[in-house]
Amino acid sequence: MTGLTTPVGLGETIDLALRLQPDTTTVAVIAPKEDPYWLAATHTELLRYRDRVKEVYFYGPPNRELFQKVTALPDRTVVLFHLAPPASGQPPLAGLDLIDAIAERMPTYSAWRSLCLGHGCIGGAYGDNTKEIVQFAAMTARLLAGERPENIPIANAASLTVQVDWRALQRWHIPESSLPVGSEVLYRELSLWQRGRRYFIAGAAVILLQSVLILALFWQRAQKRKTERALRQSEQKFSKSFRHSPLAVTITRMSDTRYIDVNDTFEEQTGWTRQEVIGRTPLDIHLWEDPEDRVSMTERLRATDHVRDLEFRVRRKDGTIITALGSAELIDVNGEPCALSVAADITKRKLAEEALAGVSRKLVEAQEAERTRIARELHDDINQRIALLAINLDLLRRALPASEIDTRKEIDDAYEQVADLGTDIQALSHRLHSSKLEYLGLKAAVTGFCRELSERESLKIQLRVENLPETLSHEISLCLFRVLQEAIHNALKYSGMGECDVSLTGTSTDIQLIVHDSGAGFDPDNVNGHGLGLTSMRERLRLVRGQLSIESRPEHGTTIRASVPVGL
Repeated sequence: MTGLTTPVGLGETIDLALRLQPDTTTVAVIAPKEDPYWLAATHTELLRYRDRVKEVYFYGPPNRELFQKVTALPDRTVVLFHLAPPASGQPPLAGLDLIDAIAERMPTYSAWRSLCLGHGCIGGAYGDNTKEIVQFAAMTARLLAGERPENIPIANAASLTVQVDWRALQRWHIPESSLPVGSEVLYRELSLWQRGRRYFIAGAAVILLQSVLILALFWQRAQKRKTERALRQSEQKFSKSFRHSPLAVTITRMSDTRYIDVNDTFEEQTGWTRQEVIGRTPLDIHLWEDPEDRVSMTERLRATDHVRDLEFRVRRKDGTIITALGSAELIDVNGEPCALSVAADITKRKLAEEALAGVSRKLVEAQEAERTRIARELHDDINQRIALLAINLDLLRRALPASEIDTRKEIDDAYEQVADLGTDIQALSHRLHSSKLEYLGLKAAVTGFCRELSERESLKIQLRVENLPETLSHEISLCLFRVLQEAIHNALKYSGMGECDVSLTGTSTDIQLIVHDSGAGFDPDNVNGHGLGLTSMRERLRLVRGQLSIESRPEHGTTIRASVPVGL
């Protein structure tokens, strides 16, 4: 014989009952009949608590009389059910009805799971049915495989575990903290949060999302109001600035160049009122002296979205011509591209500049005339007399006897000094007035000047002359020649280098002169000794609408660029 012993947790169940309800004074034991074994086992377990509780035993089939006897027991009584087969002539579960009825009125426990859990009892100590079945099935499989029973030792089932009905705990107000460690609570009803957690989370997420959207909507509305308020303030400021600007401001449509609005300064400068120009174009009122300037400005505005510092001439309503300096850029007005133009009346400034230019031109002309006069006197008078003196000294040297060696040497020295003086005076004459520039043109004058200076000063000059126009005004030629002279003399004097590069090239629009050296360089913002020469360069170029730029850093050389537009 072999098998599996399964313990009945009678003592553990009694311990549980008195642990959960420590004020118990009576334990009522209900059994289907008087069974000496189980009665003895129960009495033995209760003897451990004989100082605390009294034992009461009930036998017999489950009926109303038994129910009334049990429920008539005093308070602080717990009921302990034993396994009871159904009475003769009753259905199999008839005894369970008695358990259900008593468990509703009195705290009830049982060492048999089938009598307790699910029938209102609080609980008890039970083995693990699943583990027991698996363990017993394994032993049975060994027997069926032919193994002898005596070779299979009798096994003990797993240890007991306290199991209680959560609903009974709630009915008798027993806290879960009173349970032994490791107890299992069955039939626990899920809380509202546990039952609807997914719905609560989903609802909370929806509410949170709605709250965020509502807050975002409020924020958006606040930002919109703030933006609208700022826009109104900006429009008010723009309107005020537009109306009272000291510059003439106009807004025209790009599609047809018709005026949308003009300010007060425009009315003062042009003589046209706002009512007279709104809806008309500049061509309709003949505002631009040269309509091509207007067309050019519009094309540039379409291409680049802005035009800066455009100088043009405007015809007032009374026919007076004024000069204006203006800028324009594209803006959006009610979804339509428009041009915002700003112009200043520079007529007085232009007159002053022209007057100053006239004075400067006269000064330059006077300077050149004086240079020419001095150069001619040096060349035609002084240089001739020095040449005659050199001839006389040579004749005197030849006339001396051979014995006058010292005197002849002194005359030779004097002759060489006079010859050098004549050469220097001739070079000075050419520097003051270049006959080559006057008769042969700019290219010949520049080439001759660079060659003579290179020979006289031992200065290496790399010269490149390309694409110069065949016909070039004397004013432009003289301006570029003087700028070249000044730039090379500055390089010779300040650079500390024995060479420089010169480039004179012509394009379809201008002539560019570049003089570069790799010498000491200087700070253009602190020109010191260079100031007068640079000022002279700029003034000469300004008279021919040219421009001068200087790139220089200490110890990194200097580059001077001069540009003069052609066709003047």
